Amino acid sequence: MRSHINSIYYILLLTLLSLSFNDEIPSDLLDKLKEVTQDINKASDFTLKSVNADSIYTLSEMNDKVVLINFWATWCGPCRMEIPDFNELYKKYHRENFEILGISISDTEDQLQNFLKAYNIDYPILYGSQNDMQKIIIDYGGVYSIPMSFLIGKNNQIKRVYPGAILKQFDPNMFADLIFNIESSIADDLQINKLDQELNEK
Repeated sequence: MRSHINSIYYILLLTLLSLSFNDEIPSDLLDKLKEVTQDINKASDFTLKSVNADSIYTLSEMNDKVVLINFWATWCGPCRMEIPDFNELYKKYHRENFEILGISISDTEDQLQNFLKAYNIDYPILYGSQNDMQKIIIDYGGVYSIPMSFLIGKNNQIKRVYPGAILKQFDPNMFADLIFNIESSIADDLQINKLDQELNEK
């Protein structure tokens, strides 16, 4: 994500320089600008293992779902406090094509297995190697403060970013905002699916 944004800044700089000397922007610069900005809101793809069921999750293969990506770690107190509320959301919306992916930014598989013996988590908990996690952290703009969550809609488009803990009891406004955006994204996806089906039937 950060390298993508750097590319946009570079193209914009070239465009501004071009405008300094000409009245119009060259078509090749316009094409390049369109190319680098068309997927600016698309979530970066990743493939990680799940500690819960030893499954593999690839974000790009979930482009028909609404996904809440939650970056967290077992040593993070606010992260642990989010779990009951996330379990509630998962049970309520999972049948409507909603998924929560808890991505541990630093824990090993053994640490997560031990954690799950003490904490009940209904949604998939994912982990990866240090290199994998470093790449994902960079791709998502530098996730160095946790918890941090990204709500992803259809076709892996980023709908909303939630820095900090999403806690119903302590910040009901943020929790209500998350529910609103989950339900809106699910409704949008249902509408898109209905239109696609109608077009295919014609």
